[in-house]
Amino acid sequence: MPIDEPVSRATELFVAKRVLDAHWTRAVDRPWRAGGCRECRGDGECPQLDWSLALLADVAAVMFQKQ
Repeated sequence: MPIDEPVSRATELFVAKRVLDAHWTRAVDRPWRAGGCRECRGDGECPQLDWSLALLADVAAVMFQKQ
C-alpha cells in the first residue's frame, strides 16, 4: 500500500486489536498495567491504549445503533 493512501477502518481496527492484545498480555500477573509498551507513562496512561479503546468504542457505538 502506498504511504499516501488513507488508512482503512479495517486496518485501524486490526491495529487497535493488536494494541489491546499487547497491553493485555504484557504482564500476566497484572493485566492492563504498563510493562512493555514504550508509550506507557504509568498506570493507565498510554496514548496507544487510549486511542485503541476510543476507536473500538466508536465502532461499537455505530454497530449497536438502533434504527
